[in-house]
Amino acid sequence: MSDTRSRDEVRKDIAETRTEMAETASALAEKADVKAHVKNAVAEKKQAAADKTAHAKEVAAEKTEHVKEVAAAKTEQVKESLAHVKQSTAETAARVAEHAVDAKDQYVEGARERRPIPLAVAGAVLLAGAAAVTALLRRRHRR
Repeated sequence: MSDTRSRDEVRKDIAETRTEMAETASALAEKADVKAHVKNAVAEKKQAAADKTAHAKEVAAEKTEHVKEVAAAKTEQVKESLAHVKQSTAETAARVAEHAVDAKDQYVEGARERRPIPLAVAGAVLLAGAAAVTALLRRRHRR
């Protein structure tokens, strides 16, 4: 094979080959650099963990805000219910007090209208009862 190429062309080919070999050697060195690969993998994992943590914090903050809103609404409902119960209780207590006063007045008025049993009638009933008990006891002793 005869070489018809000029010196400049050969030099140019050699330079290109050197450049290609340098790139290949650099790529092989990069592949062989385990420490850099581990460092990059750790950095990626750290970033992924930081992203997940930030997302979890965001979700927790949203849920916390939602819970606060629900709690505030429920608290307001309870306050309204309590106010209604207080009002209802006060009304019921007033009605009960009013009925108690009416009942007392009716009882006092009824007691005034009723006449007490005369003492003589009460004594006669007591004496008749004692006589009946005595008669029963004597019958039992005779038998």
